[in-house]
Amino acid sequence: MATSSSIQITGHGFAELPVAIDLQSTASNTWVNTGCQVALPVAGTYHLDAVVRANLSVPDGSNVWIGARLLDVTANVTVPDSEMLIYQIAHSVAPTTTAVTIAGNQSAPILVPYTVPGTRLVRLQVRRVVGVGNSTVARILSDGNSRTTLRYERVA
Repeated sequence: MATSSSIQITGHGFAELPVAIDLQSTASNTWVNTGCQVALPVAGTYHLDAVVRANLSVPDGSNVWIGARLLDVTANVTVPDSEMLIYQIAHSVAPTTTAVTIAGNQSAPILVPYTVPGTRLVRLQVRRVVGVGNSTVARILSDGNSRTTLRYERVA
């Protein structure tokens, strides 16, 4: 098992989401490519990490979430274990008491090791999933309030 003092970084790269992604008009459960991607330059083992900023609003009676994953574009496969729930909101109002219930789930970032046999292009993908109802806003953003980023470090 490697310790923090035994891991040697032999290369690194960083990308930031260049433009906001509006998922509102995208069909539920459809993966959308973002412009946030990195090129892994050589064969080896990499630590990949992504931070995703989501903005989501839902009306009463809705349960909607935003997910993300990393896609190895070169091999056309999802990077194993990179799927992540980014943000979920479930909102309801009880008709008899008008009691409001707002529930949510959130997790981030994506952190995975990935071994490749040669150069690879890795891209962040996102999706909006409508369980019930709909969303009124569903976006992936990157600005001064928080960045959506993708980074790699080559460790072997």
